[in-house]
Amino acid sequence: MLPIIDTHVHLGTSKFSGVTTTETELLESMESNGVATSLVMPQPTLENIDDVHENIGRLAIEHPGKFYGIASLDPWMKEEPYVLRLEKCVKELGFIAVKLHPYGHNISPLSDRCNKIYESARRLNIPVIVHTGLGTPSSLPSLLIEPARNFPDVTFVLAHAGFAIYTDEAIVAAKTCDNIILEPSWCPTYTVVKMIKAIGDHRMIMGSDHVTNLPVEIMKYRSIGISDVQLDDIFHNNAKRIFKL
Repeated sequence: MLPIIDTHVHLGTSKFSGVTTTETELLESMESNGVATSLVMPQPTLENIDDVHENIGRLAIEHPGKFYGIASLDPWMKEEPYVLRLEKCVKELGFIAVKLHPYGHNISPLSDRCNKIYESARRLNIPVIVHTGLGTPSSLPSLLIEPARNFPDVTFVLAHAGFAIYTDEAIVAAKTCDNIILEPSWCPTYTVVKMIKAIGDHRMIMGSDHVTNLPVEIMKYRSIGISDVQLDDIFHNNAKRIFKL
């Protein structure tokens, strides 16, 4: 089996749950669950986001190949400062993707203000990860169909793949747009099987979202009867390809 890559990891304190995840907890969780690499992003947070980005960048430098950063900037920011701060994350801190959180950012993916995210992702050649599920209607998976069609050369990752209740809608979005990838953290096992059958294991990636959920997500895939080759794709190959690791 190839090393496991966790594509959805947070550092800092969530303004919704109040849960704080520390660097020590990330390292201990990875060690105990056999995860080789984590892609780390800020929580929806009240913390200074630039400080969190700097901490993630430092973590990646201190542990090369073990951590990679994902930026999460407020789309309500004006275009020029947004673009400059994202470019700093990518070009100076080595970040490999950008996150849009419709719930945390209080915005629809269809808003014109989000176009700067998609345009920047295309120019920087990085994927866009979008929170889906909790926080509807802005977090409905179907709202990514139009951006995915408008930016066919950008990869869109639907984090949580609808978060259990909207998994069918996430499948419809992925079947409609080949550049949509599903990351089904918190989704039931039977829906994960349904996703694999609908779009193939090559468009699925594993994410934990919280350190305590990591062993659950790993076991979820190992319990649904897929082959070792499929597990290697979902745990390693797909993330390596999509995020250009």
